[in-house]
Amino acid sequence: MVIRKYGLEIREVEREDLELIRQYRNTESIKKRMIFKEQISRAQQLKWFEEIQSIDHFYFLIYKNDSAIGLINGKNINFNEGSSEGGIFVWNEDRNYETSITASIVLNDWNFFVNDFKINYAQVLKSNKKAIAYNEFMGYKIATKVHEKEEVIWMSQSKEDYIEYREKIMKLSFDDFNIEERVTENDVFFEEHELERAKLFLEKLPLKQQAVYKRILKRQN
Repeated sequence: MVIRKYGLEIREVEREDLELIRQYRNTESIKKRMIFKEQISRAQQLKWFEEIQSIDHFYFLIYKNDSAIGLINGKNINFNEGSSEGGIFVWNEDRNYETSITASIVLNDWNFFVNDFKINYAQVLKSNKKAIAYNEFMGYKIATKVHEKEEVIWMSQSKEDYIEYREKIMKLSFDDFNIEERVTENDVFFEEHELERAKLFLEKLPLKQQAVYKRILKRQN
């Protein structure tokens, strides 16, 4: 799956992307902000990739000007309940802040306006004050449920929280994008080699989402 909007392309991770992701994920500047801090081997990365091959997890590389500059995800997705757990890291420091905001808007528009989800969750280290502040800026609130790890907190963002944040961010003057036009199903594509898998994915969705992705596939035929 590929979503194109606001000068970015977020493209679902494929097997050939694994070493690129692993190399950046293992850098100290990124690893120190993660809950899992151990060095990741090739075998661990491959096992992770095999585990995310379902409709419960979507991991996307973030592309700008044809260069991969980060990773964003929705995982532990429940299409029936309308919930997802988000995460992001950007390894190009020159574009980190603005790109993080833009990519998050692309993914959250997909969550809330294409898939009609009700809530996003995020797990954040208590020590990662930058991530907590970033999430709060996006409308996340510290959740009441207690994380199983003492050093981690849950944060949540409702659809209403996100819409309020989106209206706030529209008032800022960024050079690269104008977000007045939301991401719609017309910005979502499946690549040629993904079409058979997309049909299998569609069959597992609730009827409401099935209708959306049937239209997307029909548009590409």
